[in-house]
Amino acid sequence: MRKIKIGFADFYDGFDPEHYFITELLSTHFDVEITDDPDYLFYSVFGDTHLRYDCIRIFYTGENQVPDFNLCDYAIGFDRMDFGDRYFRLPIHYLYTEDTLAMERRHLTPDSEFLNREGFCSFVYSNNRASAERNRFFDMLSAYRPVASGGRFRNNIGGPVADKAAFQRQYRFCIAFENSSYPGYTTEKLVQAFAAGAIPIYWGDPEVERVFNGAAFINCHRYASFEEVVEEVKRLDADSDAMLRMLHEPALADPSCSLTEVMGRLEDFLVAIVSQPLDSAKRYNRVYWGERYQVQERRKARAYSHTVRGLMESLYKKTLWKVRRNNRFFWFIDRLFKRR
Repeated sequence: MRKIKIGFADFYDGFDPEHYFITELLSTHFDVEITDDPDYLFYSVFGDTHLRYDCIRIFYTGENQVPDFNLCDYAIGFDRMDFGDRYFRLPIHYLYTEDTLAMERRHLTPDSEFLNREGFCSFVYSNNRASAERNRFFDMLSAYRPVASGGRFRNNIGGPVADKAAFQRQYRFCIAFENSSYPGYTTEKLVQAFAAGAIPIYWGDPEVERVFNGAAFINCHRYASFEEVVEEVKRLDADSDAMLRMLHEPALADPSCSLTEVMGRLEDFLVAIVSQPLDSAKRYNRVYWGERYQVQERRKARAYSHTVRGLMESLYKKTLWKVRRNNRFFWFIDRLFKRR
């Protein structure tokens, strides 16, 4: 088995390269060594360390950020684009394997299990910096019937829930709004609502029905206003037969978008990159204007890291961010001061 050297840079806090999906896929074909001196660097959006590497760069993002092909040879993201052999579309929801598999079986949920749910609608979020649409819709639907908020943000059940999936399975509807709206940007929120056997109320990707079955959920992008969406929820809430028809619709509109199909194509994409000689695998421009662009980006990164904002951001990431993410004390402070 051929040996390859790969590395990772600028991923999220707590990232585990040994058990990452990229490592696992490549390990089925190659003897993979994870090193700080790689031939193939996989990098993400949480820093600028990747600019220091002179090797095959492969960008990955699960965030709402478009790849810069002047900086990477290949990219994996959520945008719908065709860029030869340099790009593969992989929305982040495919990395939630158990949720995705449960979503694909969601239409098999027994009628009795759904109809016996006592809760009306769930809402589970901790990020308070998302688009205003999410908060506005939460308030509008709550005016009809109380919506149970189980996250740290807008919590109204006495504290954040420990098990999001178990919480969502208590409710017939689920607000599944993205942090922002952008074509192709579909995260785990819709998939997890499907996986819970609930009827998702979705806002985010205006092209979501290219993958997901519009008859299986409430797609806010089909309606002229949120007022019309609330009226549709009211209609379904009063009609058990209509809810069950929606429940039994398959979540996916396109079978080629199943987990097995997509991950198989991703594996082919990665193997094709690594199977080439290193020089043949290069794609972004490394001479003249390409080199100037790289130098310019490195200078920007260095300059920003020495600004007050850059230094504070670095300190926050190393200390407070980790504590805030995992400590209920900050949830209490947020609630005490009624942060919205």
